[in-house]
This record gives sequence, structure tokens and C-alpha cells, in this order.
Amino acid sequence: MSAPKAFILHLERAISRAPNVQRLSAQLPIESEIIAAVDGARLSQAELDQAYARRRFRPRYPFALTATEVGVFLSHRAAWRRIVDEKLDFAVVFEDDAQIDAGPFAALIEFVTAERAAWDYVLMPAAPVRNGTAVARRGALALVRPDAPPLRAIGQIVSRAAAERLLDRTLPFDRPVDTFLQMTWVTGQPVLVASPSPVRDVSRESGGTTVQRRSMGLAERIHHEAMRPIYRAQVLARYRKHMAHGSN
Repeated sequence: MSAPKAFILHLERAISRAPNVQRLSAQLPIESEIIAAVDGARLSQAELDQAYARRRFRPRYPFALTATEVGVFLSHRAAWRRIVDEKLDFAVVFEDDAQIDAGPFAALIEFVTAERAAWDYVLMPAAPVRNGTAVARRGALALVRPDAPPLRAIGQIVSRAAAERLLDRTLPFDRPVDTFLQMTWVTGQPVLVASPSPVRDVSRESGGTTVQRRSMGLAERIHHEAMRPIYRAQVLARYRKHMAHGSN
């Protein structure tokens, strides 16, 4: 089994994030590398059209993606590609607003290495996941199959098999990366969650979000607020149906 490696996705023009990226890299107990994130603002229309196809999968994602969101998804795909190309058994992928508690992170890496047969993809969420079924446990640590798939791909542990599967299913894509990962019936990739997670979201301390949406008018804002819970309920229903059939 190859030694795990960490990839940190960092948008180079997000200079306020650079100190956090360096701090994260210094704290990691495994080899790490900073990957230049794809800058959606610099993608040509042809590149956007190749990567993004609206309303490809059901349930339909009700909002058009911004160029920045396309860039974020392509950045994650670049990390998954590196896992495959370098023939890593697994790697950790961080967004650049992540920070870790070093001791708990090291313990988690030891745990997932020992329990390698139990997982292919593990999210390390910034917010705790309250409900789910533990599939592996060691002391206070658990890998949990969540009752509701969480959002935010701020920290992921990705096996080579999972990376291959995700690369195969995510081009073109039709929604943000974290929302796509919830759709296990499309990706074919079960999602487990690390509990407790050693990852913290420090976006507020490091310059705020880099996924900026244009300002919306009142009608558009009302549409977003109305459609968001409907869409989330549709995803949750399909996810739970998929789990009930034993596919997760």
C-alpha cells in the first residue's frame, strides 16, 4: 500500500487564503502538495461548455452554475486525476479554507488505513453529522454512513478506485461538486463520513468565500429560496431509496 498524500486546492489569486494554505501544509503529518485551483473566470466558453451541461441528471438542479463553481468542480477533478495518475492507494483532498486539528487528523489517517477494506470515499465535514450508521469504529472514531448526505467537500479522503469512478461519472457535470457527490445513485460511489471530523472551516478568518454569485433581484432571490428546499428534499428521497436497496 502506498503512503497517503494530501492535495490542497488553492486559487492563486485568493491571496488572503495563502497563509492558511501554508499553515495547513505545515501541520499535516503526511506529504502534501498544493494544486493550483482552476480559475473559472479564466475559462473560455468552449471549456465551460465541455465541462458543464445543465440539467443532465435527475432531480434537476434548479440553478445555473457560475463560472467559479465550474472551476471549483474542475479543481476537484484535477485532484482525483492526480490520485489515479500517481497510483496512490488513497489521498486526502482539502479546499483552501480548511484547517485541521493535527492530533485527531493523524489518528484518523491511522484509523482509515487500518480499516481500508471498509471504505473508498470519506468526507471530513466542517460541521458534525448527527445521524447515521457506523460501519467501522475504533475508540471514539467512527466511519459513518449518513442518513442524509452532507454538503461541502472541504475535506475528503479518496481512494484510487473512488477517484476513477468519480472521474468517469462527472464530465460533463450539471451542479456543484458537493451536491453532485450526494447523488450516489449517479456516481456509484458510497459516501462515508468521519466522526468526529478533524477539519474546521476557516473561510471567515481567511477572506470569506471565493464562490461569489452575482447579486440577485428580488424575484430571482425568491425563486432560489423556494426551490432550494424542494431540490434538497428530492435528493434526500432518492439517496434514502438508494440506501434502502443496499447500494450504499
